[in-house]
Amino acid sequence: MIIFDQLTPQHMFDEDTWPTMAEIFNEQLSFLVRHRQSDEIVATICACDLYLAQEKHPYEPSSAPSLIPYFDLLEEMDDIFIHQDFKQELKPNMVLQIVMGATRAEHSGKGVATRLRTILCEYARNVRGFQYALAQTTNEATRHIYVNKMDGKELTIIDPTTWIWKKKNDKLCPYKDYTGGPIPNILIKL
Repeated sequence: MIIFDQLTPQHMFDEDTWPTMAEIFNEQLSFLVRHRQSDEIVATICACDLYLAQEKHPYEPSSAPSLIPYFDLLEEMDDIFIHQDFKQELKPNMVLQIVMGATRAEHSGKGVATRLRTILCEYARNVRGFQYALAQTTNEATRHIYVNKMDGKELTIIDPTTWIWKKKNDKLCPYKDYTGGPIPNILIKL
């Protein structure tokens, strides 16, 4: 989606990645993977408590639209998860929201991404008491990890090509030409 929106890596970092990481850093639910021989960072994952995220930034359908439609799409998916998919009252340390993850291309296909996500979820469950994880992804390999390797269940699935940008209030479908596939709310029992 980021490529479709024609965002440069620097713009994405400045406008989303860095502010998000700075906000959730103190929750201590983010991890890095370092290569033993080179000591370089080869993968990372950032997560937060969905309850705290919603307390700080509740979904407001009538608020001003984001400059990037994808962010509004994800907010809407969070709201659908909380009010339709989850069917429970959201409480602190109940649902871990996996916000973003990345693995360097030369380390993909080696189990790094799977192991990193597994360690994150085990830590969240065993140390912090989380019961579930919520993931949303446009990447088929990451989707495979969550659904097939971590027994996640796909709940609501949104097709970006038919998604209407409600906050714009003009029936705009900003992703009508997107070819990357649907975005699911994936619930993982920890």
